Amino acid sequence: MTISNINLGTIPVAKGYWIVFATVSEPSRFSNYTSVAGPLIATHGGRVLARGDVAVVVEGAVPGRPYLIEACFHSPGYQEAVSLRSGVADFQIVIVEGFMPP
Repeated sequence: MTISNINLGTIPVAKGYWIVFATVSEPSRFSNYTSVAGPLIATHGGRVLARGDVAVVVEGAVPGRPYLIEACFHSPGYQEAVSLRSGVADFQIVIVEGFMPP
C-alpha cells in the first residue's frame, strides 16, 4: 500500500501534522478563509505551529508560504472552509503522522 491510496480520515492516528505551501493570489479575499479556518482548526484541538512570515530556504525551492499545522483536515466544517480559498489561494498539503522515537 502506498501513502497515496490511504484515506487518513478512516485511520485512527494520535496526531497528524499538515505541511502546507500556500500561494495567495488575493490576500484581501484570503482573510475570508482564515477567519473561518482558524477557529475551526482550534475547535478540533489544532494549532498553527509555524508559518512562513520569516523563512529561510536552506536547500531547494519552496513553492509558496510554508505552514506547519497540527489539526484535523477531514472534519466537515474545515472541508466547508476550503471552498472559501477557491480562486484565492493555491495550497499544496501533505499530512504526516506524528513520530515518537522508540
